[in-house]
Amino acid sequence: MIVSMRGDRILLVRQVDHQEQCALMADAWGTAEFARPEPFAPLREATSLHDEGWRSWEQRPEVSDQGLPVDFPDLDRKTHIALYTAGIETVCARGDRAGLIASLHGRGLYEKRLGLDGPAPPREERPIHEREFIAQELSRQQRLSARIGLEDPLAPWAWSSYRLLQAWDALSLFLLWAGLPRGAEAVLPRVPRHQDDDAGVPIRLIPAGPDTGALDPYPFGDSEVELPVAARWIENRCYSGGDDLAATLAGTPWTIVRVGVTRR
Repeated sequence: MIVSMRGDRILLVRQVDHQEQCALMADAWGTAEFARPEPFAPLREATSLHDEGWRSWEQRPEVSDQGLPVDFPDLDRKTHIALYTAGIETVCARGDRAGLIASLHGRGLYEKRLGLDGPAPPREERPIHEREFIAQELSRQQRLSARIGLEDPLAPWAWSSYRLLQAWDALSLFLLWAGLPRGAEAVLPRVPRHQDDDAGVPIRLIPAGPDTGALDPYPFGDSEVELPVAARWIENRCYSGGDDLAATLAGTPWTIVRVGVTRR
């Protein structure tokens, strides 16, 4: 659950709705400068399901010790790992290439997005459940890449696809959570311009209004792209527990948050 404090209200976006927004970005992606990796369909499939493991948890989200809905970075790690393991297995059932990208995404959450956010902490210093999850996904990635015929799990197709998923994921969070609502700028690091672009380029994210982010350089085919997402607004108050939050959500209508991107 993506939890965004907005004064006397809280905006709640489920991870499974956030991933649908990311899929809209995938659909709109591509210019003369920013080409899609091929095949593209498995990346689009993985993008639309990369947080699928959250679906069961989001049917009854938890409340923190402070009485607020638990925000996605604050979920306890053992539960987080169980959700991502289940979600990765769901994507693997759709195909090896999509499964590989979902597995890389899950592992990246524990290894600084595979270096995009700096050096990963030493694995031997991690809690045992995190070490086991990383080892499990490394093994899965070796199996999947071998079946696909890739030389390794981070061969050019997979590495470029993974970084595009990270760009869309981070752009969604910029629009809904960490950037635009606060009027803050951000950067998407190492966005690939084509499948063999190992270095990639940074893309600046700049608030251009209350519901619009400007990108520089601009990677979408249309000069403006709408990226609506389903959400719910609830009162910013202390909730007594899961039952209180569940009752509030049951009585709260869904709304469509209309955000989008444009050229710098």
